[in-house]
Amino acid sequence: MKKSYQIFLIFFVSLTSSMMVKSYAYPSGGDYPPTFSKRGSYWYDEWNINRNLYSGEAGYLPNMFYETIDIYSDLAYSWGLEFKQRHSNRVELAQTILRFVQQWTIYGYDEENVFMDGKAQVEWAWNGDEMAHMVENAIDNTGAVIADCEDVAFFSATLYYSAGFDVAIVDAPSHCALLIWFPDYPNANTYWSIQDGRGYGWIWVEATGKQNVVGWTPPSFDDGDFTAYPITKENDTVFIFEELSYYPLEPSPMEAVQVNAKIQVLTSQINNVYIIYSVNGGEQRIVTMTPIGLSFYEGSIPGQEEESDVDFFVQILGIDDEVVNSGSFVYVVKESIFGVEPILFYMVGGIIFIVVLLLIFT
Repeated sequence: MKKSYQIFLIFFVSLTSSMMVKSYAYPSGGDYPPTFSKRGSYWYDEWNINRNLYSGEAGYLPNMFYETIDIYSDLAYSWGLEFKQRHSNRVELAQTILRFVQQWTIYGYDEENVFMDGKAQVEWAWNGDEMAHMVENAIDNTGAVIADCEDVAFFSATLYYSAGFDVAIVDAPSHCALLIWFPDYPNANTYWSIQDGRGYGWIWVEATGKQNVVGWTPPSFDDGDFTAYPITKENDTVFIFEELSYYPLEPSPMEAVQVNAKIQVLTSQINNVYIIYSVNGGEQRIVTMTPIGLSFYEGSIPGQEEESDVDFFVQILGIDDEVVNSGSFVYVVKESIFGVEPILFYMVGGIIFIVVLLLIFT
């Protein structure tokens, strides 16, 4: 009887642990689909970047990366913040981001998949937020996004950057990829120096193949014949969200949600930091966050009724009226019993009851 009871306990703990794993939430925000203007035979975005040309002053490499960070941060940046919130181990964090990109993207050629005014585009690049919105749609429809090397490189770069990694966009012969600064990563086949004064510690992130792992440099590029562009901060950036988290991720009815922000101040001073939220698409409400130390702010969203959809973002107001918004986050208020959804609670309770009966009568 004792052995059977121990086996049951192991079974029960394993079962409940797997049932209580929470799924990712994917916040939305920004304007999608994007708009482009045609000049001659080229298509330009609202930042005057040529989406058909990788090089030159108006080329997308590496300029397009700046469209999705700092004061322009939105959906992809928010996802990176969430990844960082969920994975405190940096090795696990780096691996999880790559697996996520690989899971929801499939390699394909621009000329077969990108059409503007009905004409196939031989060369085209999507920025990180555009990719994020396409991935969000793919997740909702259990599909995948067809993209090529620069698309997944920029998407990955924004995720890694907002998750706390220094990144560098790689311009290799007929290829685009990503490096992240991670000298302590244990499994890279090559540690690169890109002559930025930091030495050997950049590792390759190749998201175009499903089986590629973090730190693996493809043999085609292990001769170092590529250019890397480490990302630097723009001079006119005033504030940067270094961290943004909230808890609980799936609150119970009338349970307040704690929001924490770490803000890097660059070229201005902070006047106030706000949580701006709405419930079920209603009017926006404002909560003033409280400074709790150097660079840290906290505040809470009041508890809401069951099945309420709450979306929020954090806004920084500078002393000279500068405004910087984070990306948006979304959560749903769910009924729970001891922190477990009712259906799971009753399911587990039923299993326990059946097992107990079997133990009693055997």
